[in-house]
Amino acid sequence: MVLTERLREIELFDELFAETTRGSGRVALVSGAVATGKTELLYSFADRCVSEGGTVLSAAATREDQDIPFGVLRQLLDALPSASELVKELAAPHVSSETLRAVGTMTLNISDEAPLLVTVDDVHHADAPSIDCLLRLVKRLRSTRVMLVFAESTQDWSVHPAFRTELVRQTQFRRMRLAPLTDNGVAKMLSHHLGQAVDWSLAEEAHRITGGNPLLVRALIEDYAELAELPDHASRRAGESFRQAVLTCLYRSTPEAREVAQGMAVLETTGSPAEIAKLLDRDPEVVERARYALQTAGLADNGRFQHPLIRAAVYDDLTPSRLTDLHTRAAQLLRDGAGRVTDIADHLVAAKQVSADWAVAELERAAEQALDEDDEQSAIRYIEFALSTPTGPDHQASLRMLLTRVEWRSSPEIAARHLPSLYEARRKGLLSAEQTALLLRAATWHGHISDAKELIGSMAGSRPENAAVPRLFSTSTRNWARYVCPQFLPGDTRDEVPAAGPAVSPPGQQDQAAAALSTVLGQGRDEDGSSTRVAEQILQTTSLSDVTLEAVVAALRTLVYAEQLPMAAHWCDVLLAEADARGVVWCQAVLSSCRADIAVRNGELVEATAHAVRALELIGVRGWGVGVGQPVGTLLDVATSMGDFEDARRYLKESVPEVMFQTVYGLPYLRARGRYYMATDRLQAALVNFRYCGELMTAWNIDAPSLVPWRSDMAEVYLRLGDHERAQQLAKEQMSRSGSRTSRTYGYSLRILAATASHRAQLRILKESVEVLQARGDRLTLTQALSDLSRAHQSVGEFSKARMISRRAGRLAKECRVRRIRTEAKVQEKPLLTVERSADKWSPPSVTTAPASNVLTLSERRVAALASLGYTNREISGKLHITVSTVEQHLTKVFRKLNVKRRTDLPADLEFQGDSSVC
Repeated sequence: MVLTERLREIELFDELFAETTRGSGRVALVSGAVATGKTELLYSFADRCVSEGGTVLSAAATREDQDIPFGVLRQLLDALPSASELVKELAAPHVSSETLRAVGTMTLNISDEAPLLVTVDDVHHADAPSIDCLLRLVKRLRSTRVMLVFAESTQDWSVHPAFRTELVRQTQFRRMRLAPLTDNGVAKMLSHHLGQAVDWSLAEEAHRITGGNPLLVRALIEDYAELAELPDHASRRAGESFRQAVLTCLYRSTPEAREVAQGMAVLETTGSPAEIAKLLDRDPEVVERARYALQTAGLADNGRFQHPLIRAAVYDDLTPSRLTDLHTRAAQLLRDGAGRVTDIADHLVAAKQVSADWAVAELERAAEQALDEDDEQSAIRYIEFALSTPTGPDHQASLRMLLTRVEWRSSPEIAARHLPSLYEARRKGLLSAEQTALLLRAATWHGHISDAKELIGSMAGSRPENAAVPRLFSTSTRNWARYVCPQFLPGDTRDEVPAAGPAVSPPGQQDQAAAALSTVLGQGRDEDGSSTRVAEQILQTTSLSDVTLEAVVAALRTLVYAEQLPMAAHWCDVLLAEADARGVVWCQAVLSSCRADIAVRNGELVEATAHAVRALELIGVRGWGVGVGQPVGTLLDVATSMGDFEDARRYLKESVPEVMFQTVYGLPYLRARGRYYMATDRLQAALVNFRYCGELMTAWNIDAPSLVPWRSDMAEVYLRLGDHERAQQLAKEQMSRSGSRTSRTYGYSLRILAATASHRAQLRILKESVEVLQARGDRLTLTQALSDLSRAHQSVGEFSKARMISRRAGRLAKECRVRRIRTEAKVQEKPLLTVERSADKWSPPSVTTAPASNVLTLSERRVAALASLGYTNREISGKLHITVSTVEQHLTKVFRKLNVKRRTDLPADLEFQGDSSVC
């Protein structure tokens, strides 16, 4: 038998036994925590005694035998055949004093023949008569060859205080206190039993898990021995042997220690000594002693279990009834003490059955709290348990609605399973106005049109008698419906266009955001900038959540349709970063789709594709419901613009719900499909899609050119069909609808209009188109406008300008990843945005420079932008009302700062910011 770090105790035993052999009897008491090796040490003492020619009498007391008189004493005498009669007398109901003296005399007589070692393990469990008899022997062994060795647990010092006091009074008494193993001791045990040297980090971790308890260390060794190799840092784990060892320690401890361990397992990280005492209805001092006992046994440290598996072993050992009782009491204690609502709910769920009338309300509160903390799994657990308890139908409906909200955050497709029961609950009047509004949005999203219409009808028709009660059909819901599904609205509310007005306090932000978006879409523009200001203020003051997401997206859409794309991109990136950090899948998907739309409008095709694909991957195509038209439409539009017709056809094959075309989400899809048909020379099909877009937008009173410029799209088709008169009429109508000579729709329409004009007029119109598109950052349309302008210059013999602008168009096309058309193509397909193949000859400057906006002044940017469009120095001086000399000085500084040598090398992202009226 190999004992680790017990050399001092063995040496002390050898010394005491040698003195006993010389006729000076000795008494030793081995004290230690549960499973610290006391029994093994007694066995080792016995073996050493026998090897020295001594005699050994041993006994082991147990808690179950404490009430059996002379049980320990009879164990000691059972090994002596000559003591059989004495054993029988000790078993009698009444034991005489003569019998007890005879036991002592026999023991002393044995020592005359050879030194005698008497060991009693777990003496704290010994019966009182045996203890009394052993004390008599202690007092008689001073000049004998008898040595007594007792082992006791430090947890049970108060069991026989008189016995211990009497031992301490004896001059021949010695105490041995067994300490837990050190890090070195654990390392030695691991190396010895595993047969190889172990990594020091493994020994340190084993010591931390076990607290140096030898029994727990051996259990870890057994678990490690089952592995083919020693565990590395990532795979170190305790197993079944360790779990069993924990339970062994627990059941060898006092009942109080075991009970406190159970309380710690139930309360886990929330249990202070006072709370454990309240939970168990125990005196705090008893709890404190039990916690100390658990710590000395290596099971706990600072009131926490050393390892999660220790807690799991203790917890799993609880009976179901005990588990329910403790968790229910824990929940009640936390509720009385204003504990965290999620901790209360965790205990209620763990109890598995509750009858308290307050339980369901606490579970609902906890689910809301978990939702605020982005812990959807906990929220679902709370709600599902609450639904399993007996509650009224109103509570059931409210819980079902909350569960739908929670599941929607990660999978709208899964959340849809609750909608039928919620429709029925609404018909029975079990849902509040707010819940009905949320149900309407969910019904519309999943294309449940008949249910959505029924909900809108019931909400719009409600007229509460009490004016203080808000109308079910709130302003935000009405404006949301006007944007998403206007045809479902009753006739008297469909055409209302509320003003945006100033932003209000957070409770009204959803109404403000919806009103601002409705204003931009209804008027087709943001003439005074009020909607933009409202949207920006909302984005500045609103924190992202599932409740505020609608307002946030409405504000972003307002900025997009008001053509404030840089601002929209900034806020969308900020919000998307927050959603990513928090891991809210629904917010990530919606904001990714929004960001894809912004990117494609800026000509960032690769980025647009990445965001749109991510939006679809996050919640799946079916999870997008009718909203799938937005990301799929973006992908289809990008693929068409880039000439990736194989991808475009794949996106067209993607199944989309037919009811999508009854909502605003169908508009971007219709436009993207029309542009694909136009690129593949199916012009009549393209007209059908663009015309349908126009009919829907007009009927819904959201004919905003920034949403879908369907007139300009139709005009472009008519140009391809050769009907220049119809194309010109539609382009002019679109320009008048745009309301501003600086909007991107106006610039797009100018490009179409130029194609119907004479050569000289084409130059003037295309230059104006390029200036507008460049100022608005519409790089896709700008690429085509530059290509058209290059051809226009070429048609009037201005070949130098034509080449310069063509190269600029080529550079911009490369930045946008737009593919050029190749004349050898065998099919009638071409990207909508094309440049001449001569543009491929351009190569970038060899030195990378900083962005123009960072190094150029405003005046220099204006001059450089016009120069890049082919304007001569004199033409630039006329447009900007400066001298030719000033133009030359500005260009010299521009070339030096940007490290370019000619106008064709000027960056493609220069923006002209002069007065747009000078055209």
